[in-house]
Amino acid sequence: MRMVSTVVFLVFFTINKIWLKTSAEDLFAADLLAESVKISYITPRNLPSDAWRPLVLATCFPGLHNESAPCRRIPNLVYGEELLYQDFRIRLPYFVNDEQKQIYLTVLHHYRDVWRRGRVIGDYAYFLNQRGQNLIYINVAYAGKPVPGVWGDDACMSYGADKHVSAFPPWQGSSTAPAAIFLASPDDYSFQHFSDRVAMMLAQTRHLTTRVGGGWKYIATPNMQVPAVRQLWPMLVPNFTTSALLPASVYSRIETRMLLYPCQSPLIHPYTHQLASELIQQAAGFDPQVVVPVQSRPVVLFLARRGSRNWDNQEECRRGIEEFLKERNRGEELLTFNANAYPTIKDVVTLGRRVKLMVGVHGGAFYNLIFMQPATGVVEVCPVAPNAKSSRCGAMFWEMASVRNMPYWSVVATNVSPQWQIYHVDCGVVISAVRHALEHLEIISSPLEAFHQGSKFR
Repeated sequence: MRMVSTVVFLVFFTINKIWLKTSAEDLFAADLLAESVKISYITPRNLPSDAWRPLVLATCFPGLHNESAPCRRIPNLVYGEELLYQDFRIRLPYFVNDEQKQIYLTVLHHYRDVWRRGRVIGDYAYFLNQRGQNLIYINVAYAGKPVPGVWGDDACMSYGADKHVSAFPPWQGSSTAPAAIFLASPDDYSFQHFSDRVAMMLAQTRHLTTRVGGGWKYIATPNMQVPAVRQLWPMLVPNFTTSALLPASVYSRIETRMLLYPCQSPLIHPYTHQLASELIQQAAGFDPQVVVPVQSRPVVLFLARRGSRNWDNQEECRRGIEEFLKERNRGEELLTFNANAYPTIKDVVTLGRRVKLMVGVHGGAFYNLIFMQPATGVVEVCPVAPNAKSSRCGAMFWEMASVRNMPYWSVVATNVSPQWQIYHVDCGVVISAVRHALEHLEIISSPLEAFHQGSKFR
């Protein structure tokens, strides 16, 4: 227990010594500092995500690269964590036939220059050597870099986010200035990209954010119009109020007494994705360790699509799935998801405890999988260019589902417009995917496995 808690007390002591009032814990913290190890785990929370906690390097020692977090030498940078995320692999999607599989793998091959996270070998994609950094500065200002809320190679949580580790100008400091976390990643105001970026950074910094008296402020883009985002903030941040938000723009100058920069967080890892979902489950009043058995969940959730990327024969396929469920006679019901019928996230989480399978065409509604339980199946209809060189889907929902232990089936649809509208889907293929999912969900193993280098790739 002493080794496990070292990293948290080490952070607290370092920050206290520099800028906080000396407390009665200083002697205990100093004793821990003297005995500290160079590698530690984050303190466990008694949650399933504990199994995926990263190792934390908080001390620079010989052999570490000078751009490792604890070895960086930047004005007013007082603490750096290099998070060594555990390697893992996820099973490739399930398919109803070899033709569908080959089209999907061809798209993934052409996508490889963008999708640099995974490496496909055999029936698995391997995610190796992922790292994150939490950097803490004192008495610096945010002055418009990284550009908030905008997509770019150097945006927060993009591959070039480390370009901005020296972008925060020092100032004289003030005890009344806020302690702030920079979270203004691309489209951070949208439900989709709050869920896959901001929530990931909040998970990566969770072990640090309880260590500052008076609470944190959060540097983010000022748009708070999306109801789901307004609800997610307090579910992921204890005691959150909108007054904790510091609106960012390219013209901003936000002076802080302490700034936490976590933009080097992996986009896909079981630890951050599972922890974010667990915190949401807890905030909704459920125990993340209590999972409703798949066989006890009656709902097949149909995600209808309107407007862009409309599925022209969507209703035909929906009726076909409904007829199939009647033939199965297992008490399952097809429910077409209507967000207006579930005004709160707690309502969606409650629904998720009844959902056995999600099915629909690629779109933002699939982000609701973050509210579902492990072992929920996912069938995604994926718009693919006729030449199989590009796709609207990428790999995101396959990855997001798999790291949450949710088996994933892909149905590729190549009869699409240049705007990715699907003209026609073979409903027989969709129904076959639903059939395969429902027949195997209760018996197949998790798509997620730990992987240790030195093991045999297979």
